Amino acid sequence: MFNLSLSPPQIEFVLKPGISLTQAYQVTNNSQQSIILNTEVLPFVPQGDNGSVSYSSLLANPNISFSLNNADLKLGQPFTLSPKESRQLVLKIKASPQTELADYYSTFFIYQTVDTSANDRNISQSTGKIGSHVLLSVSTSEFPQTNGQVKKFITTPKIKDVFFTKINFSIQIQNKTNYFFKSLGKITIFKNEKIIKQLNLNSQNVLANHNRSLLCENQTACTLSPPLWPGKYTATLEFNSNLNVPSSSTSFFVLPLSPIALILLISSLIYFLYWTKKKNIPNKV
Repeated sequence: MFNLSLSPPQIEFVLKPGISLTQAYQVTNNSQQSIILNTEVLPFVPQGDNGSVSYSSLLANPNISFSLNNADLKLGQPFTLSPKESRQLVLKIKASPQTELADYYSTFFIYQTVDTSANDRNISQSTGKIGSHVLLSVSTSEFPQTNGQVKKFITTPKIKDVFFTKINFSIQIQNKTNYFFKSLGKITIFKNEKIIKQLNLNSQNVLANHNRSLLCENQTACTLSPPLWPGKYTATLEFNSNLNVPSSSTSFFVLPLSPIALILLISSLIYFLYWTKKKNIPNKV
């Protein structure tokens, strides 16, 4: 049974052209049997706006090279881990001097294979895979400049009851540069210029020249729960100033819909009972 762990699950580096770096990984076989493993690095591009990715070897950049810095192991060379055994793998990444200044995204994969040579077939069959994302920014600056814009910031519903239904905030941001940034920011809800509540955004990677739908802290949806006083509310979306993303605002209204409906229902019931009782009173001679 495939039961493998790999740490760290993601690395992020800024690298100057012509420079190399190394990253140590710890891979552990958590199963009760020995397993044969292998390694590979595959480039990826973002797919959609929810953090999904798409892999293709055709995306490989010849100016970015990967290798293992272990003395006894090369990238793509099988090795065996005994039950509960851990091993350190050192990934080396190098950017040639000709590397274009931009982001490059890959995943360092470790996958299990099954040796089928006993069946007179000199092939291996992949049975499981685990990976660590490599987000590499090739730049002459330690802190590459970024900027973006808010593509969507809306609330649903626009008109809600004081007691029922939540206010949901939908957010989509666009990265307009060649370098990824993290969605560090907050939503501030105001009523009559008074802060009602603040919602911190979850720190998600917004990849280069791509859109990303955002969530709030702990990977939860951004919502505002009732009860709320009646009136007009304004929500402002702000990001850390170093991201260079302009703020955005939206409004919604809270009305006493359920109290009004209850009052109308009670009034109608009283009116109905009154006329029913009046009809049942006999006329006096």
